[in-house]
Amino acid sequence: MSSRKSSRKSKKRSQSNELLKNKILAPILIAFLFGGILGYVVTQPQVNTLKTNEDVLESQILFLEERINELKIKESELSQSQTAVNNLQSQINSNEIENEALSKKVSSLNTEITILETALQDNKVQLNVAIQEAELSEDELSKMNTRLTSITQTIEKFENDKLLLVELRKEIPSSRAEAHNHWERVKDIAVVSDPTLGPKIDKVISMIDAYYDWLDQQPGANSTDTDFFNWIVEGNISGAINYTSEIGKFQNDALLAVIIRMDAAVSLVS
Repeated sequence: MSSRKSSRKSKKRSQSNELLKNKILAPILIAFLFGGILGYVVTQPQVNTLKTNEDVLESQILFLEERINELKIKESELSQSQTAVNNLQSQINSNEIENEALSKKVSSLNTEITILETALQDNKVQLNVAIQEAELSEDELSKMNTRLTSITQTIEKFENDKLLLVELRKEIPSSRAEAHNHWERVKDIAVVSDPTLGPKIDKVISMIDAYYDWLDQQPGANSTDTDFFNWIVEGNISGAINYTSEIGKFQNDALLAVIIRMDAAVSLVS
């Protein structure tokens, strides 16, 4: 009898413990669930914000990478432009040095021509006197007349050569119309000095329009380095940029023609 009572008491106690556990666990579980929900509600906006910030940062990184690539391209173009500008400046400096040397050479040639002209005139007078006074054979007379004719022709050529040298010392015209007028005038004089100069001056004349067209397309002060670089490249492709160098070639050929005639004149007076 007492064992049954003990068993019942034990069961009641066990049931009571279970109820107590349930009463304790229930609030804990509710608190845990509530904490989880509250944590989700609190942290989720932060997660979303971080995700948004991550997307923004990725976009900024992509933008910066694109800008870096653009800057690299710009740097390359700038370097090419600087090289082109340096080459152009070098050519300008070279032309200035050549022009200065040409001016000195022309002055020297003018002086030498004047001296030779005087010597030829003296020779011409002496030959005329000798022909008139001397009793010469037909062969000797023919030789003296031939020499007299050569001296006369050389003197006439020298007058034209001096006109050519004056034109060669002039500055390159600044406008298209002036350039055409100038080089056509030079051509008329040059072909008298030496007919082979005709095709060479024609090459200069043929480049006038291309050169001044190229100058008209020169980028303005607000243009980019790329615009300026493309302009120089276009000048190289079209050949317009070589206009001044072709002038230099013609000037050298013209001076050579004059020098050759001067050498021939020296043999006449010697």
